[in-house]
Amino acid sequence: MGIEIVFRIAGIGILVALACQLLKQTGRDDMAMLTALAGLILVMTMVISLIDTLFDNVRSVFELY
Repeated sequence: MGIEIVFRIAGIGILVALACQLLKQTGRDDMAMLTALAGLILVMTMVISLIDTLFDNVRSVFELY
């Protein structure tokens, strides 16, 4: 779970940026905004799962539960 998560997030960002640019050039600004929002939600779910893992590790290190 090291650097591959960074590459995965960067890949999603690049794909979303390309899709947004393509949709904006064709005049579909509403779909471009929805595409950007979907990319943001996808990345945030990945980050939230990583934060959950971090909190579990902190709890186990400090023996909080």
